[in-house]
Amino acid sequence: MRSRPSILLNVLVGLALLANHASASDIPERESVPAMSDITGTVRFDLYQGYFMVVHGSIGPLKNLNFFLDTGTTPAVLDSRIARKLDLPREKSTSIAVLGGRTQGEGAHLSLIELGPLKRSNLQVVTTDLSFFQKLFPVRIDAIVGMDVLGQSPFVIDYSARVIRFGPAPALPVSVPFRLFEGMAVFDIEIDHTPVHLLFDTGAGSIILFSRVTPQSQGVKDSAIVTPRGIGDFESKQVWLRTLRLGPEEFRQKLALMTPNPKPSQLDYDGLMSPAALGISRVSVDLKGGVLAFSR
Repeated sequence: MRSRPSILLNVLVGLALLANHASASDIPERESVPAMSDITGTVRFDLYQGYFMVVHGSIGPLKNLNFFLDTGTTPAVLDSRIARKLDLPREKSTSIAVLGGRTQGEGAHLSLIELGPLKRSNLQVVTTDLSFFQKLFPVRIDAIVGMDVLGQSPFVIDYSARVIRFGPAPALPVSVPFRLFEGMAVFDIEIDHTPVHLLFDTGAGSIILFSRVTPQSQGVKDSAIVTPRGIGDFESKQVWLRTLRLGPEEFRQKLALMTPNPKPSQLDYDGLMSPAALGISRVSVDLKGGVLAFSR
């Protein structure tokens, strides 16, 4: 059966750019964890379709820009239109791995990016065309901001209150450790009693599994294939997960998408974990402590 593109895109457009998989030669070396500081503050976000978080921020002299918050992205991604406004010098072109293929981008440096209490100077970014977001959401996205900015401080995402709080992590009912992959959080998870490693990705509207790790016990609900036509389209099949265990917490009967691995020889994980898709209402992340905590 062929799925309507809108079904797929409404769930997963936040996954489209996996810019963190640019080759090491394209991105200068950086610390795995940004330097921590006594950053505190609260930032409100707009929430679209239950997972797509947009906040206002600044880049250099440009104020009130729209940032899409995606913990599955690093380095940050800047829309080409904003790069032209800032007259950023062009740096080496890079091929960016995306779900469904590849797209081209260029490296650049931002003198300053600000998001609430967070500030980063001389930030390495990738520039590419982000206009596809406008086809799906009533907002223009100027940049995708991930862990290289957010991870400067422990933070809590409160989906019900629609705020992100920076500062000491609060006590939440469930805590699980994680390891870092290129500055992002990867968890040991059991899906239908099969061990897998999933990347923590707030930019995902669904759980994503790369096809080679999908447990045989999963039932294919819809063999829908969307032929990739642009950066937001990619092949996928819907599967039901009978159980997903994250630390001591078990989630039952969750829908996931199975897709080919965009870079099977280079990605040190088996898919993407969406907190919104699991029904998590609050989640805290402490990169330095290597701990994620959450409540349902």
